[in-house]
Amino acid sequence: MASHLPRPQDVTSKILSTMDEATSKTLTASLASEWIKELDESLRDTKEQIHDRIQSSFPEFQRQLETSVSVQTRLRTLTSQVDSLDRSLADLIPSVIDALQTHSTLAQTTLNAQIRHQALRHISHCRDAFTSLTTLVQNGDLPEAVGACKEMERLLEDAPEAVKRAQVCADLQRRFQASKARIEEQLGDAYSRCVLVNQLELSIAPSAQVRQSNRTLSLPDILSSLSPTSLNNHLSTLRRDVTSYYIHGLLTQPMAVEQDEVKLTFFPSPPTTSLQTRIKNLSQTIHFLHTHFFVHLPVEVSFSKSLCTPISSSLLTNLLIPNLSSSFGALPEFMELLKLAQEFEEECVVRLLSGDDRPIKSWADGVGGHYERQRRERILDMCRGMILHTGGWAETVKVQVQSQAPPEPAVVLVQEEEPGNDDADAGDAWDLDESLDDSTETDAEPQIKVDDSSWGFDESEPDTAIDDNWGFDDDTETNGHDEPVPEETNGHDDETNWDDPWNDPPSSAPAPPSPPEIKSPKAATRLEKLANKGKKSLDASSSSPMHSPSLTESPNVNNTSSTTTSLRVNVNPPPKAKEEKETYLVSSRTNDILSLVKETMRESREFAESPLASTLVSSSSSSTAGSTLNLTCASILDLYRALYPVLQLNSDSIENGGPIKFSNDCAYLAGEIGELLVSGSELGSGPEAVNKRLRECVAALKVLSDSWFEDAIETHRQQIDTIITSLTLSPSGSSYPSSFSHTTSQDRYDQCETALSLVLKYIRSLSKLYKPPTGILTKTRYYTALGSVTNTALTRVITEILELGDITEEESHRLGELCRIFGALEGLFVEDPEQPSFIVAYVPSWLKFSYLGELLEASLADITYLFSEGALVDFDVEELARLVRALFADTPLRASTIAKIMSGHPGSGGSS
Repeated sequence: MASHLPRPQDVTSKILSTMDEATSKTLTASLASEWIKELDESLRDTKEQIHDRIQSSFPEFQRQLETSVSVQTRLRTLTSQVDSLDRSLADLIPSVIDALQTHSTLAQTTLNAQIRHQALRHISHCRDAFTSLTTLVQNGDLPEAVGACKEMERLLEDAPEAVKRAQVCADLQRRFQASKARIEEQLGDAYSRCVLVNQLELSIAPSAQVRQSNRTLSLPDILSSLSPTSLNNHLSTLRRDVTSYYIHGLLTQPMAVEQDEVKLTFFPSPPTTSLQTRIKNLSQTIHFLHTHFFVHLPVEVSFSKSLCTPISSSLLTNLLIPNLSSSFGALPEFMELLKLAQEFEEECVVRLLSGDDRPIKSWADGVGGHYERQRRERILDMCRGMILHTGGWAETVKVQVQSQAPPEPAVVLVQEEEPGNDDADAGDAWDLDESLDDSTETDAEPQIKVDDSSWGFDESEPDTAIDDNWGFDDDTETNGHDEPVPEETNGHDDETNWDDPWNDPPSSAPAPPSPPEIKSPKAATRLEKLANKGKKSLDASSSSPMHSPSLTESPNVNNTSSTTTSLRVNVNPPPKAKEEKETYLVSSRTNDILSLVKETMRESREFAESPLASTLVSSSSSSTAGSTLNLTCASILDLYRALYPVLQLNSDSIENGGPIKFSNDCAYLAGEIGELLVSGSELGSGPEAVNKRLRECVAALKVLSDSWFEDAIETHRQQIDTIITSLTLSPSGSSYPSSFSHTTSQDRYDQCETALSLVLKYIRSLSKLYKPPTGILTKTRYYTALGSVTNTALTRVITEILELGDITEEESHRLGELCRIFGALEGLFVEDPEQPSFIVAYVPSWLKFSYLGELLEASLADITYLFSEGALVDFDVEELARLVRALFADTPLRASTIAKIMSGHPGSGGSS
């Protein structure tokens, strides 16, 4: 029945529940009688049910009853029998146990007797073996004793466990080890007396007598009797001594060898002994060792083969490589030595010592490359020593280079004069109210004598028109004639428009008489002279990109007394001057490096063309003979470019021209190597790969030269820029809006004057340092450098002045005076006092700066006139307009002038 179902209700439970509910008050005799009655009825009902159930299955009940009775009977019988067996076993077990104990005691006694017998028998064998071993050792029979030791060791290893733990076995083991050590000691002593090795003697006896016995042992018996450990120790010591004394020693020192029957004796020889003798001595020693020692070694020992690597390595390291020829002339002798070394390797290392490798033959196959690489290393070490040695760099030498004339302009402006007008207009064309002497005295610029013929103008007829950017009219005036008036051949020029600012007569004719004074209104005085000077100073051979304008007649000059100007273009280039040699300074050590390059290339050619080249270079090699030496030339230049800037220029400052000297050295090397690379020269006939590499070095040297030159000039320009920038700071620490502002103050003016004087002094110092022939640079590079530095100073001054927003009259005069400080710079670009200055060719802003100094003190009429004539093309219209606004008050005249300026330069077609 499931546990969750309620239990069935029976009479007993019901009665018990009722009895439990009864109390002392409700419990009565009648109630108890009822309970008894109910129980009796319940018992009676139960009996009836049992009886009915039995009766319903009586046969089955009868069978089960009989079975139960049978089981009970059998249980009683079995119990009785078990009890009987228990009583019998209780009497048998003690007897069995006693029998078993007796048997166990007898078995243990038997086992102990057997073990004792085996132990005693084994100990007896060990005693007999040890006695025999002791006898052999005492008699000096060491080889037989070694065999007895092995038998003794086997007996000790196979000893029963009981014997191993016995004290007698430990004592026997101790005595055996002592005998074994004595055997090893005697064998080692016999080996030491057979094999004697020292620096001056090698002795190998065929036998040795055992000490304290009459037995003599042969060397093979000694070697075969030694234990593997002891033999390896002796052979390791022998290998060390043979390597040190006879391999390295014989190959590094000159020695003489004498051989007896069983001994080699070594004696020091004079240093002049041939190197081949060293190989022969080593060969003799190896043969001696092989005959007297190596053949007696046990078969399983590979001692001789272990000497192959030390011999080959020492032969290469101590003899062949150090004595590899450092010059081509000594190579044949070295080749004989190398041939002998290869024969030695084949005979001794391969055949006698059973070596597998042939490192000497492999090295010999590439000996040409080894020679070239070693020679390359020595050459580069020599070059490195030249560069690191500072003494040669301080010394300089002068070298010559072809003069590098600046490029000629595409066209040359030539002014053609009309005949008969020299007397009328040879003087100052614009200072009409003053005499010639007065105009000359009032010229603010220094007067320099000029030879008109020095300009190099060609007098041929033009066939090309001039661009009108400079204010030239498209139609050339011909003074009323249909064709231009032919030029006079007497050398006189019309000075009407191309006035000579220095008022010097032409060299081909006497000076013309002074023109008569003409009292006429004038539009400009000094400015007209400056304009003419600027236009006249453009040399036909100048490389300057600027072309000064050519002024036509002034509109205020009497037309009846003026002449016309004819402009022509010279299509033929001016006659070339005779090519000149320019000199400059280079370090004397640079010549040494160049000589080293030439010598290296000469050596490489000799090596490549020599009959030995085919034997020195392996056929399987990918490189050709002399290729490594050829490439060494480029490596020399690379090493110079890498080391010199780092190690040398640290001590050379910009003030003493260190970077410029290095630039000259690089340019000199590039030029010389470039000349050698031309076809047919010593270097030009080399392999194309080498020439290509050298051309790369030449290009790198040129780039290095140009970069260092430009960096040095840039440093000078920055120094000048720093000086001018310092003008923005006042002594009190405050700042000015511009470097040239507030010049009305005397202190401020003095500050500006001092700074510009310092710039002038700095430029003059550069001129003294770089100017040829005593300076560092060539003439061409000197004027280029000086012009660049000068142009920086002028450009900065121009920029600072044009940025001023308001310039008073007093400031304009003072600024003009400051500008005239730089007028002395023109003298730095004069080589001959009889020749004009060529500053315009190298200082592009010179004309602009010169005009600026005059414009600061000019009137509006002067500025308008110069602008109309195209004299101010160097200025942007914005710059001119800004300058006019700063100089003049706001008036209608100023406004019209600015409007005219902003309309663009004459002939430009609009605002520029």
